[in-house]
Amino acid sequence: MKFNINDCTVVVTTFHAGDKLIECLNKIPKKFKILIIDNGLEEKNINLYQNKYKNLKYYIPDQNLGVPRSYSLANKLVNTKLMFTTQPDVEIKENCIEFLIEAINKYENAAILSPTIYHNNKYDPEGDFKVLKIRNKKLLKSKNYKNNFYDDPPFGDLSVDAVTGTAMLIDRDKINKIGDWDKNIFNYYEDMDLCLRLRYEGYEILKIRKSEVNHVPFSSHDKKYDRELDFSRNWHYSWSTYYFFKKHSGKVNALLKGINMFFKSSLKFIIYLLLNRNKSRTHFAKAYGILYSILNLKSNYRPKIKK
Repeated sequence: MKFNINDCTVVVTTFHAGDKLIECLNKIPKKFKILIIDNGLEEKNINLYQNKYKNLKYYIPDQNLGVPRSYSLANKLVNTKLMFTTQPDVEIKENCIEFLIEAINKYENAAILSPTIYHNNKYDPEGDFKVLKIRNKKLLKSKNYKNNFYDDPPFGDLSVDAVTGTAMLIDRDKINKIGDWDKNIFNYYEDMDLCLRLRYEGYEILKIRKSEVNHVPFSSHDKKYDRELDFSRNWHYSWSTYYFFKKHSGKVNALLKGINMFFKSSLKFIIYLLLNRNKSRTHFAKAYGILYSILNLKSNYRPKIKK
């Protein structure tokens, strides 16, 4: 089967994004169907956006679902074979989605195709794709890049271990075969988890060179919510780190990693209590989140937003 632009719906998850959402939508070609999942539950936005963008459906769930459950919901709502998922702090470059659709027709075993991702107009491999060591459907090791920024990305399309969730073209038939996103996760590592499970089933994850986006990290929400969302982000990153490694590399490896993270964050929390209250709060969030995960408690922290 050959895909075309009519086979793709663009899905954007949002949470009190303000003007960032408009900026994102204005970069999406009008020929694509668009579905917004609004986890900020801002009902006032429904008519505003649906009247402005005739190709758009604005959906408000009954609660803040987080990232993976939002995409899982979108997977049930759309009626196209392909989904392009992204977020408000992503600028979609010209022909980005078209190039991905062109590529999926070329690489038939691909389940996820991702554009080349720049961060603040610089290329950072760690923000683009992940290098993992896998054996017998078990994650042995993950490799992190350390502040390596480049003017130019690698040449040509790449088959990689995993990609970030910043922007993805997804073959829905293939992800449905593995049960789509892990709904235990609220945020973070849902992209790695999805990629790993697809690779376990023999599917490919691809980076398409000529398809590009620019990402401005941690800017997908209104700045007045920075403090609360920074706490939430660090809490969930820690919770999901332990959960992901327990799921894919075993309880012992996860526990060693989790305990190390907990004590480091706890120590920094105490040190920064006298030096920098904001940093102290960040490390408290990390220690709190990792402890919750180690104790096998659900990822139930939610940002407290006053309307």
